[in-house]
Amino acid sequence: MTEAELRELIRRTIEEILNPPPRRALVLFTGALLGFEASLEGLRRIAADGVELDYVQTPSATRILDQDKIAALGMTEVSRKLVAEHQMLIVPTLTVNTAAKAAHAVADCLATNLFQEFVMANRPIVAVRTAACPDSPEKRDWFPNMPAGFAAVLRENLTRLDSFGVRLCSAARLHETVMTAWADHLGAPGPVAAVTPATPVASVPAATPAAIECHRTLISHGVVQPLPVGSLLLIEASAKVTAMARDAASSRSIRIERRA
Repeated sequence: MTEAELRELIRRTIEEILNPPPRRALVLFTGALLGFEASLEGLRRIAADGVELDYVQTPSATRILDQDKIAALGMTEVSRKLVAEHQMLIVPTLTVNTAAKAAHAVADCLATNLFQEFVMANRPIVAVRTAACPDSPEKRDWFPNMPAGFAAVLRENLTRLDSFGVRLCSAARLHETVMTAWADHLGAPGPVAAVTPATPVASVPAATPAAIECHRTLISHGVVQPLPVGSLLLIEASAKVTAMARDAASSRSIRIERRA
């Protein structure tokens, strides 16, 4: 490398540090009402952290969701270059229909085409699962008598999305999940939050539970969810653990440890 080339490399490096490329995400509204209000607050916080938000809506979203509240966020509605100009897809109102189609690689409308393109491009996707998850408090309130078989299908759809790398979260955790995704995938600053010490869960047995061994290369929500509360799951050192699996483990006080 010549001295001139070295100087140019240093100049470009300094320019990237001082003037990093903007973080720009596409917000996709589908017609899910559950979790909508809480998701709006998450979007406000994401924008306040410097993420440029553009948005697009499905026809059902324009009919069901409060358009005045969406407009009040100050985002830009776009219709072109939806994938090319956005580093991340945020879905604050994921419907059961969109989740089911995207989970089975169906791309027959705006929402599912966006899902498929972002998945295949390996770009981060964050989706609020509140309306599509049979186990969310809001969903249980609306449908307390949902058949077990139907609920299992909904869970399987989310497990598939999770295995694609889609980060599923509650509406209340949208901001945190998005900012963590920037940090993990794009090298952006993560959320600034106080660290709260974990509180012991009363239902966890005092005795150390017997270890449950798993030799799968991918640890998904479907692997963790059926385990007893307080279990110890031993996995391979190279196994990948999805975000949804970690969330399920945390909620059920399940420890995941890798073999040495």
